[in-house]
Amino acid sequence: MLRKTLLVVALLVGTMVSSAAEPDIARDADTTTNWTFTYLKARDGQVEALREFIEKNWFAMDAVAVERGLFKDYSLIRNLAEDDASWDFIVAVEYFGNQTYADIREPFEAIRDQHDTVLVNGKDLMQLGAIVRSERVRFLGNAGR
Repeated sequence: MLRKTLLVVALLVGTMVSSAAEPDIARDADTTTNWTFTYLKARDGQVEALREFIEKNWFAMDAVAVERGLFKDYSLIRNLAEDDASWDFIVAVEYFGNQTYADIREPFEAIRDQHDTVLVNGKDLMQLGAIVRSERVRFLGNAGR
């Protein structure tokens, strides 16, 4: 369920991120993949509710996207740093090779259109928290492999 939540967040963040032109990379490349990190900050007292919202909504859509081969994986990351309160969660979405959200926008929007938003404690995303930033990163592989 955590993976599903990250996917949804990452997809939402992906819509905010513009992609730079880069050479194509094979879809099945294991050691070079693009990720979108979407950072979210919960409103006061809403950290767990925001997490639940991500899992029930973003990750529900992300699971469908993975099943349909739109992207490879998604994850939810929790901020444990006591000196950085600028974000609570990262939704990380892993794309195939050099893909970005722009490459899957149309089929993902079809998934979004079919999803009924699940409110948590009667609240939607805007009432539970906010997206504070988004960035693209590239995984270059594990040194231990």
